[in-house]
Amino acid sequence: MKNKPVAVGIILKEEFLEPMGITIVMLSEAMGVHRNTVSAIVNGKNINVTQAVLLASALGTSSEFWLNLQHNVDLWNARKMFEEVSKNIQAFDVNSLISNGYQ
Repeated sequence: MKNKPVAVGIILKEEFLEPMGITIVMLSEAMGVHRNTVSAIVNGKNINVTQAVLLASALGTSSEFWLNLQHNVDLWNARKMFEEVSKNIQAFDVNSLISNGYQ
């Protein structure tokens, strides 16, 4: 399994806030949310769709950018969590099912 993707909060902090001189308070005001919301994101909390839209508006990016970052982390975590379990899962033989009348 490849390396874990970089969390949204790390990208936000290292690629946007620090280089642009934006504080958590400044971003929270631009987004119209409490500073604790932005602080939580910077500290590793997952973002939701609304937060992605607000981040995009405040930082001049797309909401898809933020959602894709979060999606990559979520997918990596899910794969890691179920890595052992999935070794015991046997996929259905679709052709066999169809030839036996299942559609």
